[in-house]
Amino acid sequence: MKHKLVQRQDQQQEATQAQKTTEREFENAEELLRHDAIHTPVPPRIAQRLQESLDKIPPVPRPWWRRFMP
Repeated sequence: MKHKLVQRQDQQQEATQAQKTTEREFENAEELLRHDAIHTPVPPRIAQRLQESLDKIPPVPRPWWRRFMP
């Protein structure tokens, strides 16, 4: 009997925590997008395709003046 009571209390606590939502206001869209990017994982397949695309881009050539001013 005591086990069922503890289990029921745990379920109620989980339900209460699930109902609580954290509200947050963003000052602009950029802040919202940065927050979303941090908290949303990139699917592995998308990350792989992105890396493959980036690997195809040739490196930026070194400026001519860098040879004289390292």
